[in-house]
Amino acid sequence: MEGLKDKKILANRCSSCERVFVPPQAYCESCFEATDAWLELPPEGTLEVFTVAWHGFTGGPPAPYAIGGIRLDGASTLLMHWVVGVDFDDPANVRKHLPVGSRVRAVWAEERSGQILDIAHFERIDA
Repeated sequence: MEGLKDKKILANRCSSCERVFVPPQAYCESCFEATDAWLELPPEGTLEVFTVAWHGFTGGPPAPYAIGGIRLDGASTLLMHWVVGVDFDDPANVRKHLPVGSRVRAVWAEERSGQILDIAHFERIDA
């Protein structure tokens, strides 16, 4: 998470199977080897899946909002985060505004402290 302070998304790689993990993890969940190779990933990726939260929770953003599973370019795993720029006025058309496969980019928080919310949210770049 330290890299987020400097607008860097750091991942790690399993030296055995080459899977790339973001967020980083200590061991590969496929082959149980230590993940010891570090690399920087770009702040862009592909929206693989999403859901809409129609009811908020304490500490979260005001509802409704979209939570996306984002495969950053070069990653093997998904990073879950908020996706903005969705029109929720017509719930039946949300999928049209945020189709799976959309290209997205991280938008950085003005103030960063080494936590996941240093990425304020993701936004579509192919809209």
